[in-house]
Amino acid sequence: MKYLDNTKSTTTEIFKWVQGNYGYANIVMGVFIALWTKLFFKKHEFNFFEILILLCFVMGIGMLIYSVFGIIQGLIDINLMQIANIIGFVYTTWAIGHFFDKTKIASFVKAFFAYILGMLTFSLSAILFGVIIDLIIKS
Repeated sequence: MKYLDNTKSTTTEIFKWVQGNYGYANIVMGVFIALWTKLFFKKHEFNFFEILILLCFVMGIGMLIYSVFGIIQGLIDINLMQIANIIGFVYTTWAIGHFFDKTKIASFVKAFFAYILGMLTFSLSAILFGVIIDLIIKS
């Protein structure tokens, strides 16, 4: 995720922090994805923290995928990060769906939407948090 903006705002600073501290940001993002995952897979008896640990592992493997593609990109000087994004996204969706019920396609669909909605909720929360801080500072 890359966020560039010329204006100085708290939201800009939050997204700069996310870019610079992607490991920590993944943990925070994992909380949002875990909430959606818990909601979509409520019939399963896993608690929130078990799902969060699953996501830490899965997102860590995703970061390894990005690292491997980053190294290859540095060696051959061809932009491969779009491919890494697709592979990382597919892997994460597959791993979450596989964890809950690998025999049902619905598990993978739910995993897809939990991941998308988790990332979207994280981004919107960061924007909202930045806007609220800017409003408090200006008043």
